[in-house]
Amino acid sequence: MTTWEKIQFEFNKGNSAIRQIIMINLGAFIFTVFVGVIARLSGFAPEELLTYFYIPSNLGKLIIRPWTLLTNIFFHAGFWHLLGNMILLYFIGRILEDFMDFKKIWKIFLYGGISGAMLFVIGYNIFPVFNEVVGYKKLLGASGGVTAILVATGTFLPRYQIRPFGLFNVELRWVALFFVFRDLYMFPVSDNTGGLFAHIGGAVFGLLFIMNLQGKLPIAPITVKKPSFLQSKKKDERHFKPFNQKQKPNQEEIDAILDKISQSGYDSLSKTEKDTLFKASE
Repeated sequence: MTTWEKIQFEFNKGNSAIRQIIMINLGAFIFTVFVGVIARLSGFAPEELLTYFYIPSNLGKLIIRPWTLLTNIFFHAGFWHLLGNMILLYFIGRILEDFMDFKKIWKIFLYGGISGAMLFVIGYNIFPVFNEVVGYKKLLGASGGVTAILVATGTFLPRYQIRPFGLFNVELRWVALFFVFRDLYMFPVSDNTGGLFAHIGGAVFGLLFIMNLQGKLPIAPITVKKPSFLQSKKKDERHFKPFNQKQKPNQEEIDAILDKISQSGYDSLSKTEKDTLFKASE
């Protein structure tokens, strides 16, 4: 097995979205290290190349670098920036991954990161306080996507308890709320306003994604009036509901199951309870 085949095997192992996201971020970081080495030997600044992967606040630059709306999510300003994001993603994301399918995890991370990047661009171009820096500011990092995962987990599994550092039990809803409140508290005084915009954008997306998944954001269906020659036929069809229509479990059922998991672990669930959680994640 070649090195590339080993990497592919590890990437696809377990069909884990969290594993794949972490590996891609690590790959991007290794790429920046190599760029730094080459830049040092060749006499140019690494930023001259890497800036093409970061999203600019300047709309003129963004128009000619639209890919940065996505690529900025996977690049970090340094090792500690990367480590902090990946640790939080690993410990919170793997919990959500036990209850939600592969594609939804990827959607939350990617769209959360993109939402954060868009809020960064919008904020810097709308508010006058940024007029002097909007021409050259940039954003990079997985923080928006990670915050989306964090808030989505706290919203979807609000009563699920974790034990930080083995010291005390805390429900995930309070963990998510703590990080959101921290960002809001830091907003007036922090030098990393762009990063905080990304966090807030990701948090909002994570919340709305789960609320929509749970049917808490009802969207009125678009109705099209039937031609008159069809209206006289099968008038009662509108009252017909298919027998196989899926009914989502209510939040009380989910909370009771989560309490049981917190006390006895996931393996203590019956098949019916596991099926209920699976339906809730659809």
